[in-house]
Amino acid sequence: MEGGTAAGLVPGDDPAGTAPAFTVDLPADPARLAPTRERLRGWLRAHGVSEWDVETVLIAAGEACANAIEHGYRFAPEGITTLRAKLHDDHLVIEVRDRGGWRPDADADRAERGRGRMIMTRVMDEVSIAGTAEGTTVRLVKRLTGD
Repeated sequence: MEGGTAAGLVPGDDPAGTAPAFTVDLPADPARLAPTRERLRGWLRAHGVSEWDVETVLIAAGEACANAIEHGYRFAPEGITTLRAKLHDDHLVIEVRDRGGWRPDADADRAERGRGRMIMTRVMDEVSIAGTAEGTTVRLVKRLTGD
């Protein structure tokens, strides 16, 4: 794995859940989504993030990661998506970055597609998606509500 270990840890990752930032390299394999969400859940809980915020963040981050795997690496199963979360005073910033090919709204005309962006924008306070030939970065911001 690029920059990581077989367990998906990258230098500076914090398995104990005490660092202010969480970073994981996620292989382009949908089977890795659930374990990654669970690791993020543990990190968020270790930092006292409310259950409501944990659940909404996991929904949005899961969508962003699933989209990176499906769209960014459709023809490159060896691809790596990087998920990074960082806590600030009153908000959380998550970035999901792939290095796959950018295809703006390639599936927008298919009725069963395109709900991921809508879901992310409904549960997060800010969502931005920047795509280039070098890949896509999804930035999610959630103001934390506390308990």
